[in-house]
Amino acid sequence: MLTETVAGRTYDYSHSVGRGAQTGMGFSNPVAAVLGEDGILYVVNRGSESISNVPWNRTGVGGRICKVTLGSQAGEEEFIGEFSKYGDADGQLIWGVGIVADKQGNLYVTDGWLNRVTVFDKDGDYLRHWSAIEEGSPEGEVNGIAGIAIDADENMYITDGRSHKVRKFTKDGKFLSSWGSLGGGPDQLDSPWGITVDGEGFVYVADFKNHRVQKFTSDGKFVAQFGSPGKHRGQLNYPTGVAVDPDGDVYICDWSENDWEQGRVHIFDKDGKFLTSLSGDAQQLSKWAQMTVDANADYMKRRREVKTTEPEWNFAQPAGVSFDTANNRLVVMDTQRSRLQIYNKSGGYLVPQLNL
Repeated sequence: MLTETVAGRTYDYSHSVGRGAQTGMGFSNPVAAVLGEDGILYVVNRGSESISNVPWNRTGVGGRICKVTLGSQAGEEEFIGEFSKYGDADGQLIWGVGIVADKQGNLYVTDGWLNRVTVFDKDGDYLRHWSAIEEGSPEGEVNGIAGIAIDADENMYITDGRSHKVRKFTKDGKFLSSWGSLGGGPDQLDSPWGITVDGEGFVYVADFKNHRVQKFTSDGKFVAQFGSPGKHRGQLNYPTGVAVDPDGDVYICDWSENDWEQGRVHIFDKDGKFLTSLSGDAQQLSKWAQMTVDANADYMKRRREVKTTEPEWNFAQPAGVSFDTANNRLVVMDTQRSRLQIYNKSGGYLVPQLNL
């Protein structure tokens, strides 16, 4: 459904951006993004390349960050460039997970393998990195940092999915505090992933294995819960990402709603009332994907031979959401399809009988 209208809000599908690519014009399993200066979106790629020159020979790793503009409609998007690469040297990433920008435009990227935050300037030049492991943490505690968020005072909040905590740092990496422990009760966590801060300073955490999002004060006091376990609209099944728009509406990225290759984005109001769900609407190929098809006659033939392309319209294990406040639109990291899907949010969509 290209247009969803509920409770005075309309989410109107705009277009998709991206295609699968290990380098150059495209993404490789995008997991997070942040909007920087001049309308540039910085996208963290998890990657899918096989690494043969390291002892553990892992797959599903990557360190590439893409710079793109989204455009206002299909065909206007542009690939600006990319920076960083796989590795553990300065300015490199092994397992990029989250990204935020400070007021100067500097970028902070979490690395879930190296357990550190790498800082780049807006051009992608390496500035520094710092450890995201808690000072004085218990001996033997296993760490695996994930999402990152920044508040109005430029403090950083980082989830750790293996120690089941949220840690708070200054943007220079000074440890301030932490909260959370393994469990299913209020203020307990099980493998937290995505995280964001709203305009009032509240912190929202995607509590992955507890199938919910929790809302906290900036010092970790439990405030509210969004969603409950399940596979229906408004229920959560392994939430990975969360975003909050200026109106207080909450967007929760559900990694695997029905089976391994699907997912949804559920939308709640600020009081936790479920509004609607998005499942993906990419009925047309993105500009870059169409370029690939046009360059190979056999690709076009195979696409014309299938009964329907409808399955590829949907999200496939989306891992992150970001709200573009300047343009009032939602950007979904459609991870397994290596693209972004974009929805415009409107309060003036003129279908009176639907705006109830």
